[in-house]
Amino acid sequence: MMKYWIIPCNVKDYDVIGAFNKLSEIDWKQSNNMKSAAVGDMVLIYLSRPYSCIKYICKIKEVNKPKSTIEDSDYIMKGDNYVNYGNYMQLELLESINELLLTHENLKLNGLKGNIQGPRSLKDNLLSFVLEKISPILNNTNKDEFELENIEYKEGKVQVKYGIKFERNHYLRQKAIEIHGTSCKVCGFNFEKMYGNIGKNFIEIHHIKPMYTIRKKISVNPETDLIPLCSNCHKMIHRKKAKPLTLEELKSKILIKEE
Repeated sequence: MMKYWIIPCNVKDYDVIGAFNKLSEIDWKQSNNMKSAAVGDMVLIYLSRPYSCIKYICKIKEVNKPKSTIEDSDYIMKGDNYVNYGNYMQLELLESINELLLTHENLKLNGLKGNIQGPRSLKDNLLSFVLEKISPILNNTNKDEFELENIEYKEGKVQVKYGIKFERNHYLRQKAIEIHGTSCKVCGFNFEKMYGNIGKNFIEIHHIKPMYTIRKKISVNPETDLIPLCSNCHKMIHRKKAKPLTLEELKSKILIKEE
């Protein structure tokens, strides 16, 4: 399943700000701590002092590259740490975020232990906190990926999105995928099996009880309240907004059955 990583950048060694001002993708050294990193994982780049904050949200496009293939020598301040490192991973920049959003102090108050001196995966309370902060940014960046219904409810507040709704809580989406997988629970369609790496971890998450029928803040259980659906089945379930179909009702309407 997709992981979230935080990796430090010493701005005295590598001018990542200058690099991302010019480049949309960079090669980053892949240390032993990230042996389990996979294509599609999210990487948050933490800048050293004087910034002391998470500044960039990236997505891994390739892992275990034997050598760097992206020219960024203009931004390497201390070559020993970045040249001929060994394995590299290719990162795609998704968003640059406000430097006050995820400061070292905020991270410490929400589960970070010690200083960020090497790569680590995000877990538990720290992961929840970070996802709460970056989900709105990710939703705006990847709105097609998180498209669900016609209204967005964020902490109980209704926000009209002109026909588009985005996943409200990225952490709940991730937990639902961990529990249920990424195959459609109605027709069995799997984006990765059909499209390869571009479809990895791509699926829409359906609220069994539509939020627009509740209109208030509620607790959501990803095991019992959320279900993965392909785009077609998700739209068919909500074909009649006043009375969405159940999974079994939609299954009974499928005309073309697998042999």
